[in-house]
Amino acid sequence: MQMNRERLVKLLQDAATAGATEVHFKVPSCPLLRIDGKLVPTSRDALTPRSAQEVVFALCALAQLEIPLGAIKDSEFSFGLQSIGRFRAYIYRQRGSLSAVVQRVATELPALADFGLGRDADDVVGDPGLVLLCGHRRKDLLAAIVSSYNQRSRGHVVVLESPLSYLYRDAVATIAHREVGFDVPSFRQGIRQAIRVGVDVLIVGDVADEETAESVLVAAEAGTPIIASVGAPVASDAAWWMSRLFVGERRQDAERRLNTLMRSIICVGADGKAEQLDATRQWRAAV
Repeated sequence: MQMNRERLVKLLQDAATAGATEVHFKVPSCPLLRIDGKLVPTSRDALTPRSAQEVVFALCALAQLEIPLGAIKDSEFSFGLQSIGRFRAYIYRQRGSLSAVVQRVATELPALADFGLGRDADDVVGDPGLVLLCGHRRKDLLAAIVSSYNQRSRGHVVVLESPLSYLYRDAVATIAHREVGFDVPSFRQGIRQAIRVGVDVLIVGDVADEETAESVLVAAEAGTPIIASVGAPVASDAAWWMSRLFVGERRQDAERRLNTLMRSIICVGADGKAEQLDATRQWRAAV
C-alpha cells in the first residue's frame, strides 16, 4: 500500500486517539504503536522497502525538509500537526532499508511544582553564570524553567535544541526557539548569535561535544546567563560529564573554568522529583 502524506497523517491521528506515545515503521513489519509501554501491531499492511521510503519522504514533507535519498542516514527532526499534536521523528537505516520512529511530544508545559521545585529554582535563572540540568527528565525540567521565567520576567530568552521539544508562546518574556540543524547550523553558531543580539537567558538543550561545551563556557565567561542540559544521570556527575568532553590539558582547564562559572545543578530522578545542589560546593568536593 502506498504511504503518502495524507495516509501518514491519518495514521498519526489514529495513534494519538489511541493514546500511543510512539509509532514504529520498519521493514517488513506493519506499523507498530507503543501503548502502555508495549508495541502493538496495527491493521496496516506490512512495510516494504519502497513504502518505508515513502513514509520517510512524507515525514520530511511534514517537517518541510528536503533531504536527498542518498543523504538520509541518521536524522532527527520535529513537526506539528494542527489539532493532532507535535511529533519528533527519528530516521535510520537497517539492513539497507529506511526505518523511522515517531514520538508524540507533550504539548502542555510542565511546571516547577511538578518536580517538587520552588522559588530556589527560579532564583538561579537570569543571573550571570552556568546552571546545569541533568537526570531522567531534564528536557521536561528545562521546559518548566523556561515557562516559569516566561510568566514572570521581561527578558529575551533564546532556546537552542535539536530537535525542538516543547514550544513556547511569548507571555511576559520574549522567546526565540531555534532548532539546530534547521534554524541554525550548530549549537556553537546559535550561542554566538544569541550573544550578539543580546540575550537575558540562553538555553542550550544538549551539551554533547567539545565544541558545544567550549562555546557554553566562553558565553558564561562573558557574563551570559546560561542553562545547559547534560546527559549525566545524577547531579554529582554533572560537572564531570561536561569536563570529560575535553581532552588532556584542555580537560584540566575546563574543570577550573567550571569551578568558577557554575552556580547550580538541578537533577531530575527516575521518580520525577528534582534536587537542586549548590554547584560550586559539590564540584569542589568532587575534585
